[in-house]
Amino acid sequence: MRIHRFIGPYDLRNTEAVLEDEVARQMSTVLKLKAGERVLLCDGHGQQAMYQISEIAKGRVGLIRYTEQERVPTEPRHLVTLYAAILKRENFEWLVQKSTECGIHLIVPILTRRTVKQGIKMERLNDIACEAAEQSGRGRVPEIVEPLMFDDALHQAMQAGSTYFFDVGGKRYTGSHETCSLFIGPEGGWDPEERALAIELRAMIADLGPRVLRAETAATVASFLANQ
Repeated sequence: MRIHRFIGPYDLRNTEAVLEDEVARQMSTVLKLKAGERVLLCDGHGQQAMYQISEIAKGRVGLIRYTEQERVPTEPRHLVTLYAAILKRENFEWLVQKSTECGIHLIVPILTRRTVKQGIKMERLNDIACEAAEQSGRGRVPEIVEPLMFDDALHQAMQAGSTYFFDVGGKRYTGSHETCSLFIGPEGGWDPEERALAIELRAMIADLGPRVLRAETAATVASFLANQ
C-alpha cells in the first residue's frame, strides 16, 4: 500500500496532531484516506515521522505518531543551488519540477542579456516544487527566491563556493559531490560578456556532452549529476 507523504511546518516531536488545513482536505476529500491508515509527515527540514490516522472528516484529520522522527534518507547531504535563466512559463515550471525531483536545495531565477521572459509566478512555482518534493520522496521543498540580475547572481555564487557555469566547450561535468552552484543560461545561450565575466571571476566552465541541450533539460541533467 502506498504511503502518502506531506511536507509542511510540522512539529514531529508531538505524539498527536490535528490538521485543519488544505492538507487535511486533501487527505479526506481527494485521497479519501480512512482511520487506521498511515501517512508520512515531513517537517520541511529533512526530518520525517510516520503517523496513523485516528479520526478523519472533511477538513479535519486527527493523527497519532507511529514512529520516532528520523532523517529522510532520500534527501541529499550537500546543498546545491540552481541559478537558472527565466524561460517561458511551461518550460520554467518543468525546470522547477524536475530539478526539485533531482534534489536541488535552492532555485534562483536569473535575468540575463538574452532572457525573453521577465516575470514568474512565485506562488505557482512554489506549489509545483512542493508537489514534486512530496512525489519524489524528499524531506524538504527547495526555496525559490525572487529573480536576480546575472551579474549580481554570479558574484553571490562565487562568494559561496564552487560555481559551475554551463556552456558549450567547457569541461565535461560528471558531478561535483559537494555544496556548489550551477548556472544554466536562457534559450538563446549566454552572451559573450556573461561568459567572459564567469571566466574573470574563475567560475568553472562546464558542459554536459557533445549535444546541445535545451535549457530546462540541461538544468535537470546538471541537477541530477550534482546530487549523486
